[in-house]
Amino acid sequence: MIMLRSIKKAITIALKTKYPTYKVYFDNVEKSDTPYFYVEMRPTAKTWDTVISDRSVQIDIQFIPPLDTYGRADRSLLYDVADSMEELFRPVFQIEDRCITVLEAEITFFDEILHYIFNLDFADAFTKEEIGGIQYELMQQFGFELNGKDLKEEGM
Repeated sequence: MIMLRSIKKAITIALKTKYPTYKVYFDNVEKSDTPYFYVEMRPTAKTWDTVISDRSVQIDIQFIPPLDTYGRADRSLLYDVADSMEELFRPVFQIEDRCITVLEAEITFFDEILHYIFNLDFADAFTKEEIGGIQYELMQQFGFELNGKDLKEEGM
């Protein structure tokens, strides 16, 4: 199972490889005059059975650039960071030993802040330890009868 902390770590590593001097925050942003990233994660899950879930985590990476004396951001810096986000997170983003295809991303600029938004959509399974050590017995045989005939006996 991919833990949210693993996603957080992978995002931080990706951003730090390109921008080693910029801070990356997920909460409690310190006041800063230097550029930094603020990341929001919104996870959802749809469970199919006691083991398998379809999961989606919406990632909103906000880049807060330095402002000039008039409170304006350098738009060329915002465009450069937006382009680099495409390279860092698309088309495939790796989290530990899993690679997730990121099909689309949205880039918006709002109040001099870049928002790079994408979804991580994946199927996930719990390990035996995560579900309390419960072991499930696999079905040994599957019988199917059609029009009164047992298909197993017919060699199908």
